Amino acid sequence: MILIGIACAGAPSAGPSAPAASTAKAADYEVWVLDQAETSPAGGGTISIYRGADLAGSAAPAAAYTVNLAEAATGIGDGPGKQPHSLAFDPTNSHAVISYVASAHVQVLRVSDRKVVASIRMTAGKDGARQAHASSVSPVGDAIIVANQTGKLLQRIRADFKNDVYRLDAAADLDLALLEDADHPNNMPVTPIWVGDGRHVFVPSRGAGAYLIDAKATPMKVVSSLSKAQIGPSTCCAAVGSTFIWATSAGGPTATDTTWNVFQIPVAGLPSLKSTKVLGRTGKVESHGVLIVGQSVWVIDRFANSLDIFDAGRAGAAEPVRTLSLASGPLAGKDPAPDIMDLSPDGKLVFVTLRGKAPVNGNIKDVNNAVGDVGGFAVLAVQDGGRNATLQSFVPLALAGGASVVDPHSLKVRALSR
Repeated sequence: MILIGIACAGAPSAGPSAPAASTAKAADYEVWVLDQAETSPAGGGTISIYRGADLAGSAAPAAAYTVNLAEAATGIGDGPGKQPHSLAFDPTNSHAVISYVASAHVQVLRVSDRKVVASIRMTAGKDGARQAHASSVSPVGDAIIVANQTGKLLQRIRADFKNDVYRLDAAADLDLALLEDADHPNNMPVTPIWVGDGRHVFVPSRGAGAYLIDAKATPMKVVSSLSKAQIGPSTCCAAVGSTFIWATSAGGPTATDTTWNVFQIPVAGLPSLKSTKVLGRTGKVESHGVLIVGQSVWVIDRFANSLDIFDAGRAGAAEPVRTLSLASGPLAGKDPAPDIMDLSPDGKLVFVTLRGKAPVNGNIKDVNNAVGDVGGFAVLAVQDGGRNATLQSFVPLALAGGASVVDPHSLKVRALSR
């Protein structure tokens, strides 16, 4: 299990149109890319959908479809959201779940007609703040767990994807603000990630530390935790492998620099949590996206424009098997600012979002850790079972209708049913 936006020139503006009947014949997967740039005064953003077959070559293809999220969500539930930050799919890949970091909306989009069928705004925390930073769908598809980051709440949406019924389950709320102490400061949940039993989610905290949560309980409850001494602040992404949970932490910025940290948590020890710091760096570095690829773990450095590859089964501190520059090949001379990754179903390609010149979030003023100059996504060819890669191509994204910037963040591969 892994954790893991964008209008393209020539792509149709989409919400209402139906997918072409030949889509499943064209490729066995699609790549959905989420652009955070707002497409109307009410908010919105853009989803661009690319056919897997079109991405196999070295050319930069156009999106097969695009969805204007402002148009698609108008009149639905709590309406459009601002800054769509995270994308997930239900277990059958029939619906996409979109989390909005600025407005705290969570929306469900039906894949068959690309219509938003639910829009729910998360609850404000005790100081009035709220952000839906990321969401994750349960392995059996009956719930959506939402990291309400600045609200310091973990929330649950009851989900019935077959009948398109979704309800915020207020009784399930876990108020992490009540658990703050010297070892768990500023308890802002970042990304809920399901572990193998389908009952628990691993939830890193932006302030530092992490929690293992019983997501089936009402209210949800903490099973075990890690302190700030065990995982540093500014955590972001994590991936669950067969041996370890791998988590990244940027560690908090200085005036001009950030840090880069990778931790591993043994899966065999669950539900108890313990962590080991695999590697740490300082300077113009920032650990971000993390992905399991074969028997390897790939970790993105958004600031340094690099990819570190680790042996997924090796325990304890270790240098990476390989470090690759993403400012090379077709991106030579560029500042790609790589961010979030996902893997094709056949394991042959990895897709990586590249931030634009004016990122709407995640950037530290005067440091510019998230500023890039491409605004699109890269296609990497997997080599040696995941121990190496080649930068095959990149797809620059055009300005979406109604938007003023290009800022892709989340990206997700959707396998097509046969």
